[in-house]
Amino acid sequence: MKILFFGAGVINTLYAWALSESGNDVTMYVRPGKEKAWENGIRLDVISERFKKKKYVREQFRPKVTTSFKAEDGYDLIVESVKHYQTKEILPLIAQNAGNALVLFFNNNWEGLDFIGAHLPKTRYALGMPRAGGIIADGTLDGAITENVMLGDSTCGRDEPADVKRIARENLDKVARVFEEAGITPNIQENMEHWYWAHLASTVPWISGGAKARGFTPFVKNSKAIRESLEAGREIVEIVKARGVDVTKVQDMQMYMAPVWISAFMTKLFIGGEVSMKISSGHGAYAPEELQRIYYDVVNTGKQLGIATPKLDGFKKYIDEMSEIAKK
Repeated sequence: MKILFFGAGVINTLYAWALSESGNDVTMYVRPGKEKAWENGIRLDVISERFKKKKYVREQFRPKVTTSFKAEDGYDLIVESVKHYQTKEILPLIAQNAGNALVLFFNNNWEGLDFIGAHLPKTRYALGMPRAGGIIADGTLDGAITENVMLGDSTCGRDEPADVKRIARENLDKVARVFEEAGITPNIQENMEHWYWAHLASTVPWISGGAKARGFTPFVKNSKAIRESLEAGREIVEIVKARGVDVTKVQDMQMYMAPVWISAFMTKLFIGGEVSMKISSGHGAYAPEELQRIYYDVVNTGKQLGIATPKLDGFKKYIDEMSEIAKK
């Protein structure tokens, strides 16, 4: 399959590598002027869990790079992965130049899907979310890619004409096969829009705790900080419920609904693991403005919906300091 990865950050680099390993023809789209940085590719220092096998990857990845694309290029799939608030900005460019390519939106979403419909019909895109992460510094990507990926079709369980539902499902199946062939197991969601909302909201307590602890590593070593974040997470559950999400169906919400002592124990085991640390530890320093935006998007939505968030509000000072700390 001929695939264009729109964006050359951590996520698209990891998945471009993974999908190229299974024989796909991948190209990475970068902004004009950025292509020179890719002349020699990028060094990977990555833990891969593809094919359910843990492997340490240390190699140079040299993908094809382009600063433009057009319908005539004949891409089969365009994978878009940018900051969640940038999708609306770049969507017109993708829609105008995608040709017949299927578009996979592969990043967080808090606003909903209606804005996509202004540019692409539901028969032209699928939805997904990576299970990978890391940081790029000094020409090296230090990160991890897990054995799973989240996927859903464009209808998100809504009532649509039969032909739209059929094509949307076919598109989802097509994307799922691409990942399966690369050793990555799709986790299919019935309503990906609701999953997006629950997932993005679920990160806010960890963002908040990491901000207060001045880093993810000290945060996961502090049991008191973890419990404090879990307690704030109960406010997150109420915000997500108020948006109409059935939180009992979203795994990311479960830790905030269980007794805090149980969740704290399980959380420390999970987020303290090697792969989780690879994915998360550098994120605050890599994109503090994105983490701040996530915090404020979710908390402000809560206020608009009349949800009290005193515990989350208590982290505001530390969230606002993240950018300055990252510069030091």
